[in-house]
Amino acid sequence: MILNFNSRGDLYQTIDLTYEEFTQHFGTNSRRIEQIKNALSFFRIFYSCGCQTVYVDGSFASKKEYPEDIDLCFDLTGVDAEKIEKEFPQFFDVKEIGRIHRDLQCHIFHFDEKYTRLFDLLSEDRDG
Repeated sequence: MILNFNSRGDLYQTIDLTYEEFTQHFGTNSRRIEQIKNALSFFRIFYSCGCQTVYVDGSFASKKEYPEDIDLCFDLTGVDAEKIEKEFPQFFDVKEIGRIHRDLQCHIFHFDEKYTRLFDLLSEDRDG
């Protein structure tokens, strides 16, 4: 699959990739590979709770050689919230989740069928 980037180097359309395709296209250096490995732990947790879709956003979805972090937005529609709380209690502790994502260079967002504000926010870049 060929990815299309705009003149600023940002991926400008939503695309579906498997984990392997994602790693192939965006794991272009050791820093990016480490960020993907860090994100994989979150992918596994949320997948085990029923999450089928995660959106990767920000500078990681660009040609930027060394993004500061990887922004992850999980679609929690139909996900077992009780299981997430059991498997990943830090997700519900704002102070703890802040520490986790700084250590692992990840920002974690979520949305569901009722709460789409963060997804809507991530659907546009800073310039609209």
